[in-house]
Amino acid sequence: MVLTIMAATVLSAGVCGYHLIYGKRVLLAPLLKANVSQQSKQMLLCLFHCQSVFFVVSTAALLACALKVIPGMYAFSLLLFLGMNYGIFAIWQFYIATLSPPNSGQMIIVQALIFLLIGILAMLGPLLSAA
Repeated sequence: MVLTIMAATVLSAGVCGYHLIYGKRVLLAPLLKANVSQQSKQMLLCLFHCQSVFFVVSTAALLACALKVIPGMYAFSLLLFLGMNYGIFAIWQFYIATLSPPNSGQMIIVQALIFLLIGILAMLGPLLSAA
């Protein structure tokens, strides 16, 4: 159980770093320079930071579960919840990739696969320990 959760933690930390460094510079900056209303820009900024907080908190929660700081009963449901969230992220990324132009969806598919892997690893830990 600990190895799968630790692997999910490492991948989640990578996603967190990627989101905070690459996402802020390459995705958020052009959106904030776009010709849209100030209210829309503030909404995009808010959503970006909410996503950032989720990635940081979920990485910390995965680490706490891997180090067995959180009791098993609580870790079980927390890991299933986080795994399902990352699974939903993967589904949305795959959907966005199918709507993207043919040559621009590769990076989105890679992100979706990483989200899917985090979700599977996070859920595998408690499901294997329950068996």
